[in-house]
Amino acid sequence: MRAIISVAFFCLLTICLFTQESGNFPPPKEAPTIFAQKVEGIIKVDGKLSELEWQNASPITDFFRMEPRQGGSYRHQTEVRLLYDEKNLYIGAFCQDSLGQKGVRVQDLRRDFQYYENDIFYVQLDPQNLKQYCVSFQTTPYGNQGDLQAFNDTNRDSDWNALWKVRTHRTDTGYYAEFAIPFKSLRYEVPAESATAVWGITFSRLARRDYEQTVFPAIPQSFSPYRMTYAAQLKGIELPEPSSNVRIEPY
Repeated sequence: MRAIISVAFFCLLTICLFTQESGNFPPPKEAPTIFAQKVEGIIKVDGKLSELEWQNASPITDFFRMEPRQGGSYRHQTEVRLLYDEKNLYIGAFCQDSLGQKGVRVQDLRRDFQYYENDIFYVQLDPQNLKQYCVSFQTTPYGNQGDLQAFNDTNRDSDWNALWKVRTHRTDTGYYAEFAIPFKSLRYEVPAESATAVWGITFSRLARRDYEQTVFPAIPQSFSPYRMTYAAQLKGIELPEPSSNVRIEPY
């Protein structure tokens, strides 16, 4: 009897692993939880992540390969750290590349560049934790900006532009990207005193020369990093009250 149970358990485990490696799999019952560290000093957004606060923040490294094949090992490692202060959410990423600057592939330097033509690192936020909507902030190793809204992973609005900042720094081992996303550029609700804010969040990277796309947390290849039902939970941010976001754009 024990032998039969052991064989059945092994078969079930093999099926689960095979499904994640080769096909669709459901969102986890408990989403991964990550935290942003609050800083008291000044973060200079220069693409170098040289402040001590960046070094003290816990890195997120367990990405999942979506392309060219789902699952398994991948070549291009990525580290992400999060900080915040009273005005901004800061996201710092290091995208490793064994060829360094020679490995960079960027063909489009416009704002809202074509996704598939460039190396790219991007972050998706669901500040209302709706699981059906996100805003995406994107950059290349040359620091050009892209942003959009996505609805239910199918409808995308690339005409949406927010006020935010990103700087990058290319090195012999990869490139850094440093984002400052003002809270006033996002729509959210401040939770009650007894509750903490919970946002959906995903990260993704495309290494263009190998067309290797990785994502955190794991999302099936048949979807995209905008599929927020698979998102991690960003918790613990002390949010300021929502404020007006007004800008004047001469033309």
